Amino acid sequence: MRSIIAGAVALVGAAALSACANSGPTPDAASSGNPAATPATAASTTTAPAAPAPAPADAAPTTTTTATTAPPKATRTPTKAATVTSDVSRLKRLGITLNAGVLIDVADDGKDRYLAIGKNGVVGFTGTSRTDATMMALKAAPVSQKDRVVIKPPFYNEDLGAGSCVAQTAGGALKLETCVPGKAGQIWTVVPAGDSGQFELHGNHGVVSVDGRTGLQTIAYAK
Repeated sequence: MRSIIAGAVALVGAAALSACANSGPTPDAASSGNPAATPATAASTTTAPAAPAPAPADAAPTTTTTATTAPPKATRTPTKAATVTSDVSRLKRLGITLNAGVLIDVADDGKDRYLAIGKNGVVGFTGTSRTDATMMALKAAPVSQKDRVVIKPPFYNEDLGAGSCVAQTAGGALKLETCVPGKAGQIWTVVPAGDSGQFELHGNHGVVSVDGRTGLQTIAYAK
């Protein structure tokens, strides 16, 4: 019995010695006299959460320009002044030719004496045949009084412009001059006289007469 107990004690002691040997310092540590190094702790890597992205700056307001069409301006149509012309309807009824080429002849004198344009624009009853110089035209004058005409030789009114009119000058002499609307010396009053179709020309300086004769007549220029 004692041998069994002794053996058990021996076993326990051996076990204790073995445990002490296993927990003791390593040979290197023992020989160096330094305590055993503590195992290094792995460095802890911490990833900081990314800072939130800055909020985008407010976008600049978009300015939209809308083309605005201005309303059309009201335009005024220029009002043309009414053209005033003499009422010559009575002259037409009496057989006096208007607005056409005519010869203005001294009536009832038995001769061919036609109003004609002469040198330097001098006008007189010197024509004896149908020529450019003797072709005349009576047209309603631009005035409000009745039976008023202007005398415009067609040959001298072919170009654009004011044209030329037969005018009475001081003293009664006749001449060709540039037409001026409403000019007194170019306005003629046609006064019926004698037989049908005959008339007198009254200017601002008197009645036209040829050797004392005042009666005139129109003869168609074209035969």
